[in-house]
This record gives sequence, structure tokens and C-alpha cells, in this order.
Amino acid sequence: SEGERIRGLRIVEEFIKKGSERVKKEDVEKVVKNEEVIKNRVEELEGKLQKGIKEDLSLLISLIKDYWNDEYKVVPWRTIALIVFALLYLLNPLDLIPDLSLPFGLFDDLAVLGFVLASVKDDLEHYKRWKTSKGEKKEGT
Repeated sequence: SEGERIRGLRIVEEFIKKGSERVKKEDVEKVVKNEEVIKNRVEELEGKLQKGIKEDLSLLISLIKDYWNDEYKVVPWRTIALIVFALLYLLNPLDLIPDLSLPFGLFDDLAVLGFVLASVKDDLEHYKRWKTSKGEKKEGT
């Protein structure tokens, strides 16, 4: 029913909020170090992904790498934490669940990704513009 669906979304939202509040700098590094594994996981999900989500996921990984390398810092920590949480969840949800002692099973990867993508949409758009303008500057020099 619609009520159950909304309740389910609220639970996912709460889970992501709690999880992202626990993200530390080491977790950002973990995403950077596991980039290939995360990309392989995205490949596995390929059939389930809506068009455009794969590009968004690549952009999320790129944003985290640029943030980690001090190339792009004009992004709130909350956004970084949400992205890192989602990517680590994609990598291995069981690593995150014991910490959060969930009374229920795993969430669908896509539900977690979908929520996080919606939450960081504006910041991702800013980053995309920055990345594009940076690329244009390189070509112009």
C-alpha cells in the first residue's frame, strides 16, 4: 500500500541519515582506495539502473576523489558524508549495518542510491559545472 511504501522510505531516510552522521575522514579515503571495486559493483547493477544513474554514480566517485585530493572543497561535509555512506553501502552493506544495529534486513542498493542522489542533486550539479569548466580551461591553454 501507499502508506507502507512511505513508511519504508522514511525508514531508508532515517538509516541513511544516521549512517552518514558516522562517516569519518578515513571513510572518504576508503571510497577513494576502493574506487575500482565500487565501479565493478555498479557494473553488476547495470541492468537495474535507470538511464543516467550510472553517469551520476561516476560523478559521485569523481567528486569524492577531487574532494580527497583537495581539488574541490566547495561542498558541504553533509553531502560528502551522504555520498561516502551510499558508496560504502554499495561496496559492502554488512560493514555498515552492525554499527547501526538495524532490526530489519538490507535495503535495496537502489533505494539508498536514489535517496542520496536526490539529496545531493544541487551539489552534484555545481560539481558537474565546475568539472566541465575546468576541462574547458585545460583545452584552452
